[in-house]
Amino acid sequence: MSLRFWLTTLALVQLLHSSNAFVANKKRQNTIELGRIGAKPEDENEQDYSEMEQYQDPNSRLSAYIRKKARYYHRPTLHAHDCIDIHVSAGLYQVVELDQRNNLATLSAYFDVWWFDKFLPWNATDFDGITLTFVPAKWVWKPEFYLYHSIQGRTPEYAADATAEIRSDGRVRMFIPITSRALCPINVKYFPFDTQNCSFYVSHSPKNQSAYG
Repeated sequence: MSLRFWLTTLALVQLLHSSNAFVANKKRQNTIELGRIGAKPEDENEQDYSEMEQYQDPNSRLSAYIRKKARYYHRPTLHAHDCIDIHVSAGLYQVVELDQRNNLATLSAYFDVWWFDKFLPWNATDFDGITLTFVPAKWVWKPEFYLYHSIQGRTPEYAADATAEIRSDGRVRMFIPITSRALCPINVKYFPFDTQNCSFYVSHSPKNQSAYG
């Protein structure tokens, strides 16, 4: 009878120890989880850039740097009232259609555009001497244009997969394809020796008149 009592007591003690260990372990896990919940989240951009800086090649580090510095959602000026000089030149791909009766010309062309982004300059010596790179255009701020003589396609759009050329001094350059149907007075009196002149006026978008110089 005494032996059975001793075995029962021993079993109860072992069960109590196991229960206490389980509760202690559970408390420790809960403390860890609560600590994780209350912890300050890490800055993903800083973490990604830190990893790039330590392990990746110079081009990858530069891309990470530009992505961190770029501000696509507002004008790249240091002061709110500063203007931006946008330099635009145009090139013609082809005359798609010439409507003599209605004096209309449909053109396929492009704009060669560049400007300076105050947020994007970098020190080339920090990136193995790289002074020029290409990044997705969606990372950077872009100007909006308006074609005043066009009756169709007045606001050129940037392609979703477009790239931007960026120099170490902060100059951003892009090529913008355009297709425009515009008024073009046509005089064929001296055909086939005639020469036609079509004028196009491009400016910044009217809704952002204070944005550019």
